[in-house]
Amino acid sequence: PGPWRENGKLVWTDPSHPRIWEYDIGLAKYAAAHGVDEIQFDYVRFPAEGDQADAQFAFESEHPKWQRSDVITAFLKRAYAELHPTGVLVSLDVFGVMAWQRPVDLSHTGQDIPQMARYCDVPSPMIYPSHFFGMDGYTAPGDAPEHFIGESMQRFEKVTAGSGVVLRPWLQAFGWGTKTYSPDYIRTQVAVSHANGADGFLF
Repeated sequence: PGPWRENGKLVWTDPSHPRIWEYDIGLAKYAAAHGVDEIQFDYVRFPAEGDQADAQFAFESEHPKWQRSDVITAFLKRAYAELHPTGVLVSLDVFGVMAWQRPVDLSHTGQDIPQMARYCDVPSPMIYPSHFFGMDGYTAPGDAPEHFIGESMQRFEKVTAGSGVVLRPWLQAFGWGTKTYSPDYIRTQVAVSHANGADGFLF
């Protein structure tokens, strides 16, 4: 049948398949052995879009009682156990909306932030204001960076409390979804994220 495609376009590997885990961790260990000081896992989740009725995941037969969040947490537990002793930091890109802990988002992505924080050093939430569709009563979230950057950071601080992780967010460096994108927009995001616990930032 071939690889599953999100909305018929983006190809996805099975995040629960043991061979995929072995490949990803092996690649990360190879990079660590050649001088890289941090491994950042991007797309450490299940597909969030598209009709997945025809998608078959290994965990559904191998671990029928598992939820998607169990899969992602189990992968990170193994990856962290193998990578941390090499001396590299492990960071994770996660959806910004996951700090709201909505069941619908968790069931799609499998990104359980409190669990993920146990097996990484640096969560990097992607808190682009423009991506908070229909959240907190804002019709144009992209034009409310103060609210969404501040609220996101406060929520991530709360859900990772006690884990020892450092938060280093992804901020918005594009004009999509906002009419106010400018140098001031960039400065606002940096200032608000740092005022709310960020240690550095990514664009």
